[in-house]
Amino acid sequence: MCVIVQAQVQVTVELEKDRFLPRETLPVRVKVVNFSGQTLVFGEDNEWLQFQVETETGEEIPPITDPPPVKGRFTVESSIRATKEIDISPYYALEQAGRYLLTAKVYIRQWGKQISTKAVKFDVSNGAVLWEQAFGLPLENGDPSGQPRQIRRYVLQQAKRLKAMSLYARVDDGPGGKVHRVMPVCSMVSFNTPKAQVDPKGNLHVLCQSGGREYTYSVIDPDGQIKVRRQYLIASDRPRLDFRDGNIVVVGGFKLTRPDDLPSKKKGGEEPEPIIVPENKPRPIPKIKPPVPVPTTNSPRR
Repeated sequence: MCVIVQAQVQVTVELEKDRFLPRETLPVRVKVVNFSGQTLVFGEDNEWLQFQVETETGEEIPPITDPPPVKGRFTVESSIRATKEIDISPYYALEQAGRYLLTAKVYIRQWGKQISTKAVKFDVSNGAVLWEQAFGLPLENGDPSGQPRQIRRYVLQQAKRLKAMSLYARVDDGPGGKVHRVMPVCSMVSFNTPKAQVDPKGNLHVLCQSGGREYTYSVIDPDGQIKVRRQYLIASDRPRLDFRDGNIVVVGGFKLTRPDDLPSKKKGGEEPEPIIVPENKPRPIPKIKPPVPVPTTNSPRR
């Protein structure tokens, strides 16, 4: 029966690259293709999709929290492919350098069967630290002014991403402390060191030369979210970070406009549609019979 189910429903797991920094954002895409001739329903609970992470020696890496939340009902009609994307980095402590194997398991509730994907391999390797600085989190509204601030740390690292050198930012609680987020900031050239400053609100400002004449300016908040992204071109002088009127700003260079600028320049705050949109109104799950083997017929002898 398992072979028959896998022939009628194909499930694959994909990564956008095969090399990551420790605790870097790790988006996983699970693709489901339905060839059964029937409409299938997924996402009724958090059990329909599960992940398994192992070391190259077969040691399983257990989740550090509850498994990734995957609930969200959707249907896949026959001959249709659906894709579910989720970042699994907050749920697995992938801090040790080495090779890992990732497997996804999809449970088809109507048939009472589970399908496992082929494992994909990826490597976790340490990047070169270029800059780091500890900072105090700003006080929240209502906090007493004399209260000690929580300390976090920004770390800039360089590593290869998709065969090109890239700059990464890491937000943690200091050496050996909790890692809040690790994410790529921009591509970078090897002959110019990025410049970084932390403003009074605890935001990290980074100016990095990302091409022969191009610079990328980014602002990252204490939670590791990129709030501002702008591109600058070398004009009569090079862009540089400066402190004016209590704010960190970019002076010099020529400011460009790009589709990936942050905040987005799209009209009305348009957002890209998610790959899968769960249906708002619950509907009864259709009664679907499990696939049955097609009887083989013996060809007549000559």
